[in-house]
Amino acid sequence: MARHSNGKNNYALSGGAIAVLVALLLIVALVLWLIFGRGESSEEAAGGECVSGNLELPVAASDAGVGQAVVDAYAETKPVVRDYCVQPVLVDNVADAAVYVAPDTPLTHKTIEDAGRTAAVADPEVVAEQPVGIAGEKVAEIGDVDLSAVRFPTGEQPSASAVVASKLAGEDAGRAAAALKEQRVDPFADYEQTPDTFVATAEDATPEGLVFTPVDAAVQFAAIPLNAGEQTDENQSRAGQDLARAQAKEGVGEAANVDEAVWAAAFDAAPAKQAPEPEKDTAQAAGEVAHTLFLLDTSDAMAPFIQPAKDAIGEAAGNVAAQEKMVGLWNYSSPLNEGVTRGYRGNVALTPSAEEVDVAVHRFLTGGVPQTREALTAAASASAGGAEPVRIVLVTTGTADAGADVDGTAFAESLQQYLDQGVEIAVVHVGDGAPDAGVERVAATQAQASTPEELPAALATAVGTK
Repeated sequence: MARHSNGKNNYALSGGAIAVLVALLLIVALVLWLIFGRGESSEEAAGGECVSGNLELPVAASDAGVGQAVVDAYAETKPVVRDYCVQPVLVDNVADAAVYVAPDTPLTHKTIEDAGRTAAVADPEVVAEQPVGIAGEKVAEIGDVDLSAVRFPTGEQPSASAVVASKLAGEDAGRAAAALKEQRVDPFADYEQTPDTFVATAEDATPEGLVFTPVDAAVQFAAIPLNAGEQTDENQSRAGQDLARAQAKEGVGEAANVDEAVWAAAFDAAPAKQAPEPEKDTAQAAGEVAHTLFLLDTSDAMAPFIQPAKDAIGEAAGNVAAQEKMVGLWNYSSPLNEGVTRGYRGNVALTPSAEEVDVAVHRFLTGGVPQTREALTAAASASAGGAEPVRIVLVTTGTADAGADVDGTAFAESLQQYLDQGVEIAVVHVGDGAPDAGVERVAATQAQASTPEELPAALATAVGTK
């Protein structure tokens, strides 16, 4: 009898065989995903897995406020580089950094070179902008302001001065350079305010009592990744490059067209070129000057002295920079804001620019009590072990964190390790409060300023220019 078809394929797989095949396909897919899927974009991915753990990314900045803003913005993206969860932190020294946030200027490249580092890219990304302009008694009509009416604080704001001079001079670089030399005011306080004159400044550094008028230009801050060095490895260098890419600003204006001759004029600080007065032993003074970190007490006790202290530090920083030494700035008191646990802050990393120190110090307010030992220990730790010695100039009213170590023996012993690594401490004691015995034990030099008028001379003694 003939067999009739039932409509089914005689070659159909059994149910068990199909289950086995599906399981095999799932296993193959899982293996392929583990090999290829997880590796996709693993070098620079946000929110990925930290297979290799955490990686600290040290970031230095010429302006601590700008630097901290960049660090915070990058941290919010939860960056992952080469399977590391990147944790950016602001540090004080370019020598310790994997990326440097600063204007892409000759001064910046000199700072990098002086720190024994090299840039990893030729064209760094702009990550922040600082508007510049002129300040006077009232808002100005920029089109009506002649270059001859503007004064330039090149010792304190060389970048802003160069950009403003170039903007007002148009394409005449020679005229801009001449104005920077002939119309400079050093220090800023020497500017004589009149209705018909103005002073070049960054917007956020506008002197109190003056009105800022922009010139439609800005100092651009670039994130400059650095090649691996003694304190940083290749992974941190790569993370620095990722920060620069991630934080690059979109739609930034063109960089101000500043001729090299104008930059040279702006950074050719007058005090360094002035002929020495014959009655002063300037050769000896120059020999005593070192890279200097100013550590300023901004507690309530400093309130009666704070403005003269700001001015004296700005002047002293200019004198140190004029001797081709770098300057930096920290301040300290007790924590004043909720969530803050340490009583000190690094404001300006060591830099050849006295301008940055002067601008930063004039932003300080006072409050709290002086946690001097905590701050001095942190500053000494950060300054130790460099290629050249660093002098910490401590400007203090006393100490509120001595605890049971009244005679300072334990404190002095704890700091000795940093003194053995190229750190020197010079103390300016301000006011009539009791000095800290521990600070006195570690001080190489000491000066007293019982009145505000004595501060400039005391600072000059501390930095070695007197």
